[in-house]
Amino acid sequence: EPGQVVALLGTNGAGKTTLLRSISGLEPTIGGRIVYTGLDITKTRPTWRVGMGLHQVVGGSAIIGPLTVAENLRLFCHSLDHVDDVDPFAEVFDIFPRLAERQHQRAETMSGGERQMLAMSKALILRPRLLLIDEFSLGLAPRIIADLLPVVRRIAERGAAVLLVEQSVNIALSVADYAYVMEKGEIGYQGPSSELRSQPDLVRSAYLEGLSQALRG
Repeated sequence: EPGQVVALLGTNGAGKTTLLRSISGLEPTIGGRIVYTGLDITKTRPTWRVGMGLHQVVGGSAIIGPLTVAENLRLFCHSLDHVDDVDPFAEVFDIFPRLAERQHQRAETMSGGERQMLAMSKALILRPRLLLIDEFSLGLAPRIIADLLPVVRRIAERGAAVLLVEQSVNIALSVADYAYVMEKGEIGYQGPSSELRSQPDLVRSAYLEGLSQALRG
C-alpha cells in the first residue's frame, strides 16, 4: 500500500532479484500476471512502467560512473516538469551533504556508500509511486546503512510504496512494515515484520536449513 515498506527476504538464488526485474519489465515472465494500480502491466515496456511511477534502484548499477554527481542528478530530473524557482537538488543536498561537497566529482571515483546515496537520490527527485530497491545494503558499512535507512522511510511517508530486496534480515525488518520470505522461487512465508522479529529462531532456521524445514520445526 502507499506509505508501506515491504521487505522481500531469502537466500542467494531464491528468486528475489528476478522477481524485482520482472516487475520492472527488465526480465520476461513465463507465467502469471503483474498487476499495478489495478492494471495488468505484464506485457508493457519498462519505459511505460517508469511513466506510471514505477522506479527501481538496481544494486550496484543505479548510477552512471563517468558522469559527475551533478550530471547524474540532472539526468534523474530529465522527466520532471520544470517549475521556476524550484531546485530539485535542494532536498538531496540537505539529506546528503556529502553529495553537495562532491557534486563536481565523477560518480565512479566515490565510495560505495556515496554511490548508494546518489542512487537513492533518484527516488527523492522523482517521487515514485512504487520504488523497488535491490540489495540495499550490499557492500556498505553499518554506519552508511544507518544513514540510508531513514531515507527509505522518508520516501514511504511521502506516499510511495517501497519493495525492498535484502539479504540481511536485521536490516530489512528494522525498516519494513511487512515481509515476505522466498525460497526456490516461491513465497514460503509472510507476515508483519514485528511477527518475524519475534521469531528469530524461525528466520535463522529458514536461512540455514530451508524454510519448509523451519516451519515444520
